[in-house]
Amino acid sequence: MAKVKCTICGAYLPEGTEECPVCGVSSECFEPVGMVKCTFCGAVFEEGIDTCPICNVGPEYFEPATEDDLASRIQPASTGDGGKLVKCLVCGAEFEEGAVACPVCGVGPENFISVEKKETSFRKDTDEVFVILGGGPAAKSAAEAIRIRNHTATVTIITQESHLPYNRPMLTKGIVRDFGYNGLVMEGPEWYEKNDINFVPETVVLGVDIAAKTVSLRYSDGSEGQLGYDKLIYALGAYCFVPPIKGADLGHVVSVRSISDTDRVKQIIADRSASKAVCIGGGVMGLEGAWGLKEGGLEVTVLETAPGLLPRQLDDTASEMLKELCIGAGVDVVTGVKIAEITENAVVLDDGTEYEAQLVIMSTGMRPYTKVAEDSGIAVDKWVLADSSMRTNVADVYTAGDCCSVNGQAQAFWAQAVETGRIAGANAAGDDVEYKPIGSSLVIEAMNTSVFALGTNGKDPERKFRSEQIKDDVKKTYSKYYYDHGKLVGVILIGDISGMGTAITKMK
Repeated sequence: MAKVKCTICGAYLPEGTEECPVCGVSSECFEPVGMVKCTFCGAVFEEGIDTCPICNVGPEYFEPATEDDLASRIQPASTGDGGKLVKCLVCGAEFEEGAVACPVCGVGPENFISVEKKETSFRKDTDEVFVILGGGPAAKSAAEAIRIRNHTATVTIITQESHLPYNRPMLTKGIVRDFGYNGLVMEGPEWYEKNDINFVPETVVLGVDIAAKTVSLRYSDGSEGQLGYDKLIYALGAYCFVPPIKGADLGHVVSVRSISDTDRVKQIIADRSASKAVCIGGGVMGLEGAWGLKEGGLEVTVLETAPGLLPRQLDDTASEMLKELCIGAGVDVVTGVKIAEITENAVVLDDGTEYEAQLVIMSTGMRPYTKVAEDSGIAVDKWVLADSSMRTNVADVYTAGDCCSVNGQAQAFWAQAVETGRIAGANAAGDDVEYKPIGSSLVIEAMNTSVFALGTNGKDPERKFRSEQIKDDVKKTYSKYYYDHGKLVGVILIGDISGMGTAITKMK
């Protein structure tokens, strides 16, 4: 319902109200409410509500909408079953068309393309027990795929976290923003109730007995027990790798992997009146986290041990340009460093240089969580090994998400986790579908710029490439295309990434 605003007391009232119930003035003192834009996700809506209807941030992130904002406004998607699907080119998430921002990574609709819904005619209702270890997107996707195909089986998700599966990529993008759990959750509790999916939070997986088909668990109250299964999906994800740096265990040092980690970051900032932070690691999460802290009002330095930023994805020119853009945006970047120690108030390099920091973010990579699999006899080689059906070497045990590799290829990105979960769940339910590899691209929206990279960066000494490069120092844009025998095999875009969709299509 449209609203009006009382110009005397500021109350927001339904349109058609004759008298303000707060201050008593009549309707001649009312005026139509204006439109505001959420600076976090880009949604445009009427003023007068407490939280953004898309991403749930508070009014401190709202600003008056411009004419351009209103002209480009896209209404929220329908929640019905008949909605068309779009895919975000940045993170690979799929959702109903009409969203003003990607619910996973936050980019706008200019990065969406239409996709077909994945339909299935397979159906096999049984009294089987499906147990899913892990509470991320792979676990949720697996549970959904099972329930679509089997309406009577028992489906249980077990996770160490206290929250329902949520959009983890947004954590570093909004590291100090209070967008809340409701702004991240993939589906609310009603979805699990409707689909009769048991969700067991705050529970640690101690082991799997593949002969007895049981899982040993430690529950939130400290008690232990066992749960039997007919089919098991191992989707325990990954954990933050912390290098053996002296002081890395101090209380103000945080690796960001969960909502509780971002809550801890905000608490450290408040408790220590933090004004300066250091991010150790200049990867995607490190740079996004650094930018989030900068937007939160902190002075931030990024320390990277490699000689340049993102050396595996960018060529030297692009790496140096990104470093300059970071510095120009107010985030200091120092590359080629060796860190000696973290103290209570600084990060110290081996040459004695100190960088003041009341908060230190460790962004030094992820490692797949494979211990439970390895101890139980499930095949592991750095990752839990799977074939293209997401089957492991153990009968009735499947795997999905960050913890696994498919035919030797690691699956560490959001879209890969969702799709491997879908395939694992479908095949566990008795269907016969095959995982088609999803390419991993790099996309950063931070430092007042955008970065996209896919395929080779031209550094392979065993190959020769033909390349096309345009660098505009005025517009601060860069594009580099690598070709091998006429085929596009690599692309790097900085500043203007509008060619991303075309590049992805050409490289399929």
